[in-house]
Amino acid sequence: MTTNLCTAQTENYFKDYTFESIQVQADSIHQFVVKAMSEKTENKDKWERKFFCAFPSSYAVMDSIFGFNEKPAPLYHSKIPRKVKSYVNSDSHIGFFSQLTSIPANIYYNKYVNICIDGYWQADKIRAGFGFGLHLFYNPKPSCIALAKKSDSEIKSVFRFIFDGPHPGNKQNRHFYKILLPVVKAENERLSKLLTVAFNKLMKESNQY
Repeated sequence: MTTNLCTAQTENYFKDYTFESIQVQADSIHQFVVKAMSEKTENKDKWERKFFCAFPSSYAVMDSIFGFNEKPAPLYHSKIPRKVKSYVNSDSHIGFFSQLTSIPANIYYNKYVNICIDGYWQADKIRAGFGFGLHLFYNPKPSCIALAKKSDSEIKSVFRFIFDGPHPGNKQNRHFYKILLPVVKAENERLSKLLTVAFNKLMKESNQY
């Protein structure tokens, strides 16, 4: 659908929607994902685009919609109509976002990175970098290109969020770091160095408790 559009037109076509409130945004996200997942929906790409444009572009808004801060956020308890083959939260809107394929890679991964910047683990749906770590592993080129555009501090915060948790120094995290590092290094040495710095700092902090 976007192949005949110039770069500026494409970016505008996937521009974030604005909403009068977090509740309205949450309602829109849910309505669009229901439409996109409906077997009767003929224009699936259209509804996926609407879902993408309604989806948060920052960690703060993700937390406001999916997190739990004194009380549950609008989509804290909500689930999508059926499970999807996703990298995280297969029964949630976050899971649906993590498996989108109809969005241009540069636009998709730019938003993906943005929602992970300054993220930290919480005991709800706010965890594991929203599945971005597995995109780095399985789709390293476009995800690394998007991540490399950010500042060092932003990049380190994304890597930290990927491995953050109540006990980040666990066996699974250490194994994932071991296999992720060479994949990232093959794409971008700067990113690999920042990955090591972020991971080692998190492990050091974890060992203090």
